[in-house]
Formats: sequence, C-alpha cells, structure tokens
Amino acid sequence: AGTGRWCPDNSYFVWRKNGQKMKACITEQSHTLLDGRVHVLSWVKDSVSENTEYRCSFISKVGNTTSEVTGQDAWTKEFDTWRSAISEHDKMMQNWRKTWETCNKRNSL
Repeated sequence: AGTGRWCPDNSYFVWRKNGQKMKACITEQSHTLLDGRVHVLSWVKDSVSENTEYRCSFISKVGNTTSEVTGQDAWTKEFDTWRSAISEHDKMMQNWRKTWETCNKRNSL
C-alpha cells in the first residue's frame, strides 16, 4: 500500500496493521517541488492475508488524515495497476536501448 501527502513541518506517517503500530517494512521518500513544498510518499511491503487491515495516518499540526485498505481484493487491483505501469516502463526502456545501440552502430561505421 502507499500514500502521498504535501508535507508541512513536524509531520509524519503512522502505519498500523490490524490495529498494531508497524515499525518494519516502511519506506518513505520525499520530493521537493518547485514552489518549495515537499511531497512525501510512504508505503509498506508486507505479506497480505485475506483479513489483514492496514491504516496509514498522516499526522501534522495542521490536521490528521487516515486511509485504510482491508482484504486482498483491493491489494490485487492496486498491484495489477503497478505491474502494468512497470511493464510499460520496461518496454519503453528496451525500445530506447535498441534505438541507442542502433545509433551507436551507425556512428561507429
């Protein structure tokens, strides 16, 4: 699962699995935008069973928000979307490599 937020100062994510606070398998990544704001992504890697419930809370002095995912069906749809995007990216990179190799061969003749 993953979630992203504009990140004010002194803000953080809290992940819970079946009500228990998670500390492992959490990754965060931040991107500074042109206007100076920071977009922060947070996601977890975990084995998912049918009755697993995940809650991601974003805590800040401005306010809090929570999203949740329950069960495997929602995960499957999300992973299918990711898998499709990654597959398309891989095809683009392979085509780019072929074009690059062709250009290099022409230039070396």
